[in-house]
Amino acid sequence: MKLKILLIFTPILLFLPSLWNFFSGDDWFHLRITQISSLGEFLNFFSFFHTTQSATFYRPLSTQTFFFVFQKLFSLTAWPYYLFVLICFGYSLYLVYCFALSRFKDKDKSLLTAFIYGISVSNFTRLYFLSAFQEIVLVIFSLLCLLSFEKSKLKSLIFFVLALLSKETAIVLPILLLIFNFKDIGKRITGCIPFIVLSLIYLLLRFNLFGIAQGDSYVWNFSLVKAGNTLIWYMLWSIGSPEFLVDYIGSGFRPISRFFTDFSLWWPAILGLLLGTSTTLAVLFIGKRKKLDFNFFKYLLLFLLPLAPVIFLPQHKFSLELGLPLVGFSLLVVNLLLERKTVLSIIFFSFYIALNLSMNYLTYSRHYAVSRGNISRSVYKYISKNYPILPQKQYFEFINDVGDYGKEWGQSKQISQALSSSDFFKVYYKNKDVKVYYQDMVEGRPINREPIILSSKQFLSQ
Repeated sequence: MKLKILLIFTPILLFLPSLWNFFSGDDWFHLRITQISSLGEFLNFFSFFHTTQSATFYRPLSTQTFFFVFQKLFSLTAWPYYLFVLICFGYSLYLVYCFALSRFKDKDKSLLTAFIYGISVSNFTRLYFLSAFQEIVLVIFSLLCLLSFEKSKLKSLIFFVLALLSKETAIVLPILLLIFNFKDIGKRITGCIPFIVLSLIYLLLRFNLFGIAQGDSYVWNFSLVKAGNTLIWYMLWSIGSPEFLVDYIGSGFRPISRFFTDFSLWWPAILGLLLGTSTTLAVLFIGKRKKLDFNFFKYLLLFLLPLAPVIFLPQHKFSLELGLPLVGFSLLVVNLLLERKTVLSIIFFSFYIALNLSMNYLTYSRHYAVSRGNISRSVYKYISKNYPILPQKQYFEFINDVGDYGKEWGQSKQISQALSSSDFFKVYYKNKDVKVYYQDMVEGRPINREPIILSSKQFLSQ
């Protein structure tokens, strides 16, 4: 019993420090567009036509509704947002356990599946960056959809709709329903027709009206080589590689020299634990390759299919996308691990725990969600104390007052990234016309208005 409690609550305790994080980056954008005052504006969240309440992606339930409700309840007090996210994460772990139990019919294997899922360092961004909340909601509604299908097609369909309103990758759920009901596919396919019809309607509205995301990182590339490279990274992140490692790996998957200087104390642990974890998992797979059953390939497809919408976006690969695929990965690992309890299984498990726990600590010290959250909090405290009311006939400008961070990533640009340019000020003053300037951003300054010069250093050093 003590072991079961430990397996359930360790992931929650691991990510408990997220409660002390603050808003950052896209959070301010989402807070701005959800400062609304009418029912019509609320309904705009769900419109496929672009409105002032639209975001880059169509995720009205997990993004706009989430920020709207919590902003109304808690304003800019951040910890209740993070507490809710952590509670939802805990519920998702319970659903991973339930789904694993429906597959393995074994409580110990199911607990281990939830534990492997829960301590994965890939959960970091989903828990420390509020704008990534859709990943957790997607997992919840997707698993509820899969678990409900056999007992109630209507409930399953409702959860499918909620999943689609949370994130677009839920579009793969009808295929997963067929895969996990393959033995009775003749009986089940009729029940899948409403899911398929709804998917077609959603795709028509999504692409013809709402459109696709634009930008340098959303460039489709259907090269199989590029897709293979992207898939390898998602596999490495599933095992426990820190997300930032992708920035330090050159051609041929060789670390660049900066990796050894930036992580002079950590690089042996990163490479050693990653090599140990991946090697033992590969040996476990090779040892069982002749005994792989159909369930193994179901779990493999549960890993691959949710990645299909992003696998051909080589410039837009992030470990946060592993919310649902990681369920498949965890099932795969337990399927390999517990065929029989061998020394190799214990070695893999030890490597996996050591890698993910240590990389969680390292990620906490370097992740943008934490550093930008600290910057945002510092600016929030400063503005609350010194300029609680919007100054008239003046404007704010952040300057690079110390050192030379370079043209591409100056001090004030870091502030801009943390505050989403002017969005923080628009949210704080509840004024969508506020415009803030940064020395690194080449823009014309207002005429006949005096600047309020803000030192970037004071916000970066806290």
